[in-house]
Amino acid sequence: MKRLFFLSFLLFFTLNIQAQELPKVIDVSSNDQQLEVLSSQYKSSLLTAADTNLTKMVNTWKHCLTAMEFYADKIDFDVKGVKMWLKIFWAKDGKIDHIAYYLQDNSINIPKVDFEAFLTSFSRNYQLPIGHKHRFSYASRAQFPMYLMYTPK
Repeated sequence: MKRLFFLSFLLFFTLNIQAQELPKVIDVSSNDQQLEVLSSQYKSSLLTAADTNLTKMVNTWKHCLTAMEFYADKIDFDVKGVKMWLKIFWAKDGKIDHIAYYLQDNSINIPKVDFEAFLTSFSRNYQLPIGHKHRFSYASRAQFPMYLMYTPK
């Protein structure tokens, strides 16, 4: 019994260390194992953080993506034409812990180093307007400019 407890504690401790050592931004095309580690540690979703209210969740996600686009404009970084799969991992207070991304084949050609620097900077300057009692995450496709993602009502 003590051995089982010790092994469980060791596994938990190792996983926590692994998440802390992971970079702020992860290119999934070359680091899919890091995505798996993070996904195993952020079991709550944005929908759960939004009190299982789908409208609130969608509006919160739009808030994040719109803030990302505004931030790009503010620092004069061109994201127009970027198309990607994106998974954001948030701390309990809504601050971004990690961003995993995968640029789609039909995305503009953007230097990886510059794009990751942009995502890192954004993640340090943005906080979601909601929080949750557990760390949480959300994954979706995104493209900029944002108006191309949504059809008018």
